Amino acid sequence: MLVILSIIFLILIVLVGGERGVKSLLSLLGNIIVLVICIYVITLGMPPIVITFLGSITFCLITVLYQNGTNLKSYSSLIAVFLVICILSIVVAILGHYSQMAGFNELELCEDISQLSTDIKINMQSLMITVIMLGLLGAVMDTSIAIATSIFEVYQNNKELELHDLMKSGKSVGRDILGTTVNTLFFAGIGETLMMSVLFSKFGYSFEKIINSKVFFQEFSIIVIANIGCLIIIPITTIIISNLLKSKSAVAVKIRKLCDEV
Repeated sequence: MLVILSIIFLILIVLVGGERGVKSLLSLLGNIIVLVICIYVITLGMPPIVITFLGSITFCLITVLYQNGTNLKSYSSLIAVFLVICILSIVVAILGHYSQMAGFNELELCEDISQLSTDIKINMQSLMITVIMLGLLGAVMDTSIAIATSIFEVYQNNKELELHDLMKSGKSVGRDILGTTVNTLFFAGIGETLMMSVLFSKFGYSFEKIINSKVFFQEFSIIVIANIGCLIIIPITTIIISNLLKSKSAVAVKIRKLCDEV
């Protein structure tokens, strides 16, 4: 069945996406290879946060630059995603420290690893940050590219627009995609926790017990932090690409010279 589904997926992505679809497949394969390497290196005892940070940069380079080319859209998204990762890493680290959300939750201890040793000799606090950051990376990149592409196309059609006009356009586009992005992440989280909700309901857990359980808090935190990432990436991307398009600073001029199209 997995083979059949994979074949259907490959055929559809090539038929619908064409050359860009093939690039998407190759970037997906590259990301999988990088992810496997990251997991292997973490199991060797390397710091999970450092490996995740380096892995995230590699994911962004493969996903954004390879698929979209070396243009202002890509560079703006890369800078914005990098800033958001740094900001949210600090937020998640603080949240994890004070909430003690790291480690195996109740369901994992009872089912997934009940017959396995939990002495894995890895900092669970750092590992939790890794899980959350990888979980939000795709959504943040997607939102950033959408905003950067929209502002870039507006500028291409009217290069006389001022900086504040471009930022206004980005703000308008951000509001339009905000609702669907938030709902997409919400329903993705609900889908993952549906079985957990059924189990809690079946065993008669009270509402207080559910919201205070580690498994609920972990899943809820991932959803909320991913949404926060998508919210703050909108103004950050808008500011960055608008300034790169219109600014006459040495940095902006240098970045524009690196691009295939402006």
